[in-house]
Amino acid sequence: MEDFKRDDPNVIAPIGSTIRRAPETIIVEREQNTALWWVVGILLAAVVFGLIYILTRPDAGPTDAELRVAQAEAAADNARQTAEAALVQNQISSTRDSVAIAQAQSATARAEAIRAQAEARVAEARASEPVVVERQSVVTPPPANSVPVVTTTTPQPGN
Repeated sequence: MEDFKRDDPNVIAPIGSTIRRAPETIIVEREQNTALWWVVGILLAAVVFGLIYILTRPDAGPTDAELRVAQAEAAADNARQTAEAALVQNQISSTRDSVAIAQAQSATARAEAIRAQAEARVAEARASEPVVVERQSVVTPPPANSVPVVTTTTPQPGN
């Protein structure tokens, strides 16, 4: 017991006792867990093979249901575009009809305005006294040896 160092904190100083102790024998064996490593290795190999299969498997392609859904979506999109085109055409034809109606109403209003102006002139002409404008015209005799000039304003014999 004297080989123990008294100042080592890990050493428990023997206490003198009156009870006799039996010697203990401690056997230290190394753990044998090779079976555990085999299980871990097999599981790891299965995970690696599964990952490789998932990453390298060929695509199965779209299923019938996916194809039908895609066809239905395409048909719905086509119907929506057709409806939008029909709506635009309807709006265009409605606008053209409105323009044609407005042009017809404008032409009717112009015709009525022209007719009203003509009626107003007729009524004004009937209501007023005729205005007679008299003026003296100076007639110069033509020279004696000249050729007579015929114009459209001179009266023609025989007409």
